[in-house]
Amino acid sequence: MKYGGYAGKLLRVNLTTGTIHHQDTMDYLPDWYGGRAMAARIAWDEIPPGTCAFDPDSPLIILTGPLTGTAAPFSGRTTVSGISAQGHPVEWYSRSSFGGHWGAELKHAGFDGLIVTGRAPDPVFLKIENRICIIENAENLWGMGIYESQKDIMAQYGKDWRVFSIGPAGENKVRIAIAATETESASGQGGYGAVMGSKNLKAIAVHGSLPLDVADPQRFAEVCRLIRNEAHGSHGWPHTAKLDPEKVRRFGQRYQACTQGCAVRCYDARFYTTVPSVLQRGKKLAGQVDCIAGLFPGFKESFYDWKLGFEAGFEIGQIANDEGLNHWEILVGMIPWIRYLKEDGELSRIDGMEIDLDNPRFWEFLLKGISRREGEFRSALSEGTVRASRILGIGEERVKQLFPAWGYAGHWDGHGDKINYVFFPYWIVSALQWAVDTRDPISSAHGYGQNIMGWSKICSPELGLDWERIKEVSARIYGSKTCADPESGYSGKAYPVWWHGQRSVMKDSLTVGDQVFPRIYSRKTDDNFARAGDMDGPSFERHMFTSLTGVPWSDQDLEHASERVIQLERALLVRNFNRSRADDETVIPYFEKAEQQTNPLIGRRIELNSEKFRKVMDEYYSLRGWDQTTGRPTQETMARFGLEKEAEESNTIEKD
Repeated sequence: MKYGGYAGKLLRVNLTTGTIHHQDTMDYLPDWYGGRAMAARIAWDEIPPGTCAFDPDSPLIILTGPLTGTAAPFSGRTTVSGISAQGHPVEWYSRSSFGGHWGAELKHAGFDGLIVTGRAPDPVFLKIENRICIIENAENLWGMGIYESQKDIMAQYGKDWRVFSIGPAGENKVRIAIAATETESASGQGGYGAVMGSKNLKAIAVHGSLPLDVADPQRFAEVCRLIRNEAHGSHGWPHTAKLDPEKVRRFGQRYQACTQGCAVRCYDARFYTTVPSVLQRGKKLAGQVDCIAGLFPGFKESFYDWKLGFEAGFEIGQIANDEGLNHWEILVGMIPWIRYLKEDGELSRIDGMEIDLDNPRFWEFLLKGISRREGEFRSALSEGTVRASRILGIGEERVKQLFPAWGYAGHWDGHGDKINYVFFPYWIVSALQWAVDTRDPISSAHGYGQNIMGWSKICSPELGLDWERIKEVSARIYGSKTCADPESGYSGKAYPVWWHGQRSVMKDSLTVGDQVFPRIYSRKTDDNFARAGDMDGPSFERHMFTSLTGVPWSDQDLEHASERVIQLERALLVRNFNRSRADDETVIPYFEKAEQQTNPLIGRRIELNSEKFRKVMDEYYSLRGWDQTTGRPTQETMARFGLEKEAEESNTIEKD
């Protein structure tokens, strides 16, 4: 049987032997239904204990989802999985994702994804077109930035090709290296650009014209239309994004979606066509600014108050993109860390150059030196800020203020991350999400803290909802008003972590945009609960999936399949890395510091109460079916998800 939405084949490439073969996607369907879900199954089967990120046999797993490349609104992302080069203190198995049009092109080239192993003797890139893959020489591309690499390949094969590439940072195995496509769509977290570099894989170029089947075209079209019409503005919040007339006039500002299926205008996705270069006089720059990149110019009256200005900040952002460096690590982790060290009197110069965050020359010197591993200090930063601190023997206490866990800077956690507005008790959920993951979890889990804050009148004074309505709507999802009550403390915080865990898997597996799904709140219904036609908001993803593929799943079936992924990922961490509750609890000291913002209903800053938090962890482990002492899945839990064999293979799974 063939399901709709899938190309039907996976591409497997061994760069050591030069062998290429195809595998039927049906080998994994429907249980491991795409993206992150399918990657978990592949990882369990093919990554033995002791595998490191840069081992030739360590697989780089790049997978689309069934919705990728279709008319599904807000679809189109691609999931990257494997052993993470950025992970700390252990190179865990983890994941990342990116947008743009590359994933859709891969689907139309006849593949649902590819698994790359081995290491080429010389630099290569993969050329993929309509079920044919060729390993091409890339020696002429080695040393180029991400932008130039794409331009070179497209000049050779055509402008309608899509290219996923690394820059010098990836080539030099910088642990915070990205791989990216177009001008801002990056697999940012995880260091998978370095994994590509370790394989001598410069780029993957794709072009396709093969059609995708739809199981129920009429229903799928109707579902897509209803969901698109229900969608709100930027981040799914009630705001309406607007262009800046001055930037339109001076810099050619326009909206540009950051992924193939986006259906709304977004504050975070702006393209500029005529920005004067500050570092290269007389040159005009073009490119996109998404997500955290908006911080590069600096913001007045904030922690990020450096004074680069728009033109220089834009250029530095483009340099970081082209070199292939992780924006989030730089802007929310590394630069704040350097700034703290300067303020503390511990550091005034880096490799001979004065630290001056108002000077674009300093930023250029810093970033290009990191990507090329130049100088003692910048070479250390190439290992990521957390490792650099230990290598250099400086600033470890400041690292503890900025990095919650696993080698990643804070994100919607109310503490080290100073750009996002979230206060107690909502960051309790963030803290637990951080605790049980292997990376920054929020990039596919904005649905709780960001959603509540964005829909509140604090962040949306004119269009936001009052607290009582937020509690009423949230209760339909979480079963209790307590889960979203701003005065609830630690009560009701485990269930949202459990629920959004499954939603995170859905988004990374189908794939759909994290900033829009799950749909919970709405300004288009009387009760402010999202719905469209005969669908409730939290069911939108499932209705798109079933009408496209023909897989006859209910909401509960998709939920169960998604939780199965979490169980297998956890079992993999236990088997390969001896993961336990003791590891999870290493996040606690970070959250025991006072929060950044203050809940106006409380009136004072709150820090984590570790005893109460551990009780929330107990409740979460119980919901998940994990042993409360070890934090590991029980045999009964594994059996409930059809993973009896996997439980037998891992002698560290808890017996009931």
